[in-house]
Amino acid sequence: MFCTNCGKEVADGAMFCTSCGAKIDQEPAAQPATEQPANAGVPESVTASIPDTPQTASGTAPVSASDTPKKSNTGIVIIAAAAVLIVALALLLFSGGGGGYKDYKELAQAYYEAIYNQDVNAMIKLFDKDAQKELKEDKDYIEEEMEEMKEDMNDWYGRGWQRKVESGTREREDRGTYSLRITIDGEFHEYLYIKRDDKDRYYIHEDYSDF
Repeated sequence: MFCTNCGKEVADGAMFCTSCGAKIDQEPAAQPATEQPANAGVPESVTASIPDTPQTASGTAPVSASDTPKKSNTGIVIIAAAAVLIVALALLLFSGGGGGYKDYKELAQAYYEAIYNQDVNAMIKLFDKDAQKELKEDKDYIEEEMEEMKEDMNDWYGRGWQRKVESGTREREDRGTYSLRITIDGEFHEYLYIKRDDKDRYYIHEDYSDF
């Protein structure tokens, strides 16, 4: 250290300068700075209420969008696919709009059911699409014929005769044309003529029908 009066070097801790005799002022040693806490000076009652981590109003930690489970649409897709499959199978098994029948005996049964119910639209659908166009123009005539046919069959076989209709094995009459021997309650009723297209589907033959 040095004398503040004459500038001569003196021993550390000396009280007086050995050259000029001046009193040596002792400077206090610098104290290392201590780190103050972030909430220094804040009353303890306040700091106690400050949470360590950010929380929502309900007291729970906030949930990010990525933590929310996502619902899967797999179930909806499976149900939709099953519905489409059911509809497709129904169209293959049953007639509708001139679709024809794979089983000619089912076609014959549908024919007499239409007569019994006097359902003109159901009757027309038993023919192919080309025949349907003409039949739709004669609905009134077809309805009258079906009403007369039902009355006769009620007289001959009694009510509920449509449940007693049976058709025999098809017999080929011409290319794509067949006849079915129809019995009601075990009695021969008539021959019903049907035709088959190139997709092996059967229709009532318009050239041999009563309509």
